[in-house]
Amino acid sequence: MLVRTFYIFKINRELQILLLEHPYTLFKTLESIYLLDRESVSIGKEMLEQLTKIIDTKAYNKMIYEKNKDNDFYLKVGNNHRIYNKYRGEETNIYVKNTHILLTTNVLPQNINLFLPTNDLFVCDFANRDYFWLSKLVYN
Repeated sequence: MLVRTFYIFKINRELQILLLEHPYTLFKTLESIYLLDRESVSIGKEMLEQLTKIIDTKAYNKMIYEKNKDNDFYLKVGNNHRIYNKYRGEETNIYVKNTHILLTTNVLPQNINLFLPTNDLFVCDFANRDYFWLSKLVYN
């Protein structure tokens, strides 16, 4: 079972407008921050603050909970949301942080909009060099 890890960033509005049609440039910039060594963490943090908006963890956690509270396969503990559907073989964890949302899953849910808002979010899978605007993936 292949598990993928997605880092989801809330991109600031100006950069989103600038880079909406150039996602590779945004991916390469975020990847360069991701690949920084421990000595350069403070530089990476400053760069990330310029690219992204802070995620309101309380609001996101509440929204994710409200959309999924009736799902029998859903469990919330703190900032971690877990979906374990043994019938579909799905294991998905969503961890909401101030700087990004960490999504680990063995199945990219087709109904991802049940878990996350789709606007302003840019998704990176650094290990597989995959990236996309969430709004371009989901058609409501």
